[in-house]
Amino acid sequence: MELVLIQNAEAIPKELDPDRPLAARGREVALQVGKFLKFAGISPKKIFHSPKDRSRQTAEIVAKALSRQIKLQLLKGLLPGDSISDLLKEIKKIEEDSIIVGHEPTLSKLAVRLLVKSKVSPFFQMEPASCLWLYYNEEEKGWYLKGFIRSQSLFAPEKRLNSKNKISQNPLSLDIQSI
Repeated sequence: MELVLIQNAEAIPKELDPDRPLAARGREVALQVGKFLKFAGISPKKIFHSPKDRSRQTAEIVAKALSRQIKLQLLKGLLPGDSISDLLKEIKKIEEDSIIVGHEPTLSKLAVRLLVKSKVSPFFQMEPASCLWLYYNEEEKGWYLKGFIRSQSLFAPEKRLNSKNKISQNPLSLDIQSI
């Protein structure tokens, strides 16, 4: 089974809308993420999301880009502050290739718990619309990293934005990491 974790795409600031729906840039990036996942051959049966608008909207756009009928479903435990143990119980119920769209720090905590057998602190943080591609090895009864995709890598260098929303001048920025 394959599982792709996606942090929701960029949302508008809380000051403009407390519900924080996706920003125009977030919609564009979510579409590119979906197109990349389709190109990579990822074909989920379901896309799970949190109750937040930005998570649901990201899931809808990714599903549309994959251009298949994919069931969208709410998943308990994806909100920041939710119990990772409860979320792990929900994930054990998933039996088919899926995508989970959620939030930080929940996704990085979840990834670390899936990949590392012992309890450790998360050692990375996902950025908006980044994807962590995992697979479950049935023989070894464990999760393994298949790839990590930064959303910025899906755009030509002249369209990449740095953390201050300025065009990145570093054409050598890390694009796609895959193991």
